Amino acid sequence: MTQDLDRGPERIGDQCGRGDADRGSRHGPVAQLLIAWSPLSLILVAYAAATWISAPLGAGDGSATNRLGFGVHVTGPAAVDRHAFGAVPSVWLQERLVDGSVHWYDAVAALVYVTHFVAIPLVTAIVWFCVRDRFARWIGAVLVFTTIGTTVYVVCPAAPPWLASQQGAIGQVDRISNLGWELLRLDWIGVLSASGQGGSNPVAAMPSLHAGATVLIALFLWPTVNAGLRAALVAYVLVMAVVLVYTGEHYVVDVVAGWLTAAVAVWLAAVVRPTANPR
Repeated sequence: MTQDLDRGPERIGDQCGRGDADRGSRHGPVAQLLIAWSPLSLILVAYAAATWISAPLGAGDGSATNRLGFGVHVTGPAAVDRHAFGAVPSVWLQERLVDGSVHWYDAVAALVYVTHFVAIPLVTAIVWFCVRDRFARWIGAVLVFTTIGTTVYVVCPAAPPWLASQQGAIGQVDRISNLGWELLRLDWIGVLSASGQGGSNPVAAMPSLHAGATVLIALFLWPTVNAGLRAALVAYVLVMAVVLVYTGEHYVVDVVAGWLTAAVAVWLAAVVRPTANPR
């Protein structure tokens, strides 16, 4: 804590070259990586709990409420986007960019979308090995971020654009986040991803944790990286947002809610200022 207040966080790379003995660890790198990742198992527990609670809603054609009695919001998010932009952006984009063929931007969208599933574990490893003095704060931010997001999923289940379109609430929007794997000749990844989506919570749209995770990473790493990497982080935030809206996964309002969730999580983790770091 004193170190943070006196001279700020170390830069990425300042600690990466140090050996295990220099960091005071008794474990080798593989064991350390597993230790670093172990708190992330709580994310899976939170997602599983939210999915179980929302299970009665199915794909929107099951029960009227989830297990806690909360009903799904279908028209509200679309109305917010329509009021802000004059049209639903997901509908507008797909009307102009989806024509039955697979384009280069579909491949980019597929690649960007799937980075969500590796980004937090990757950053967790980087923070552990390179800026370990901030590791406890990073894990705190991730867990707060997940807790807020999954709690809102439970008390405010919301249909994403593709599901709202299936129910006739908005114009034509297809779920095309896996479309680009065909162009990349990696169809098996698309099949695997689609299978995972089929077993996930279909009304976990507000806030978008896909969008929020990019801001969580950007805000947390910002003090520890140079100008070039900061530009890359900003680009990642913006590209992911466009991808989520274009592919029908989220409304713009979901994206903004995800960004705010990440900002709150990083702020709370900074306020708590954990002083103990695991070895």
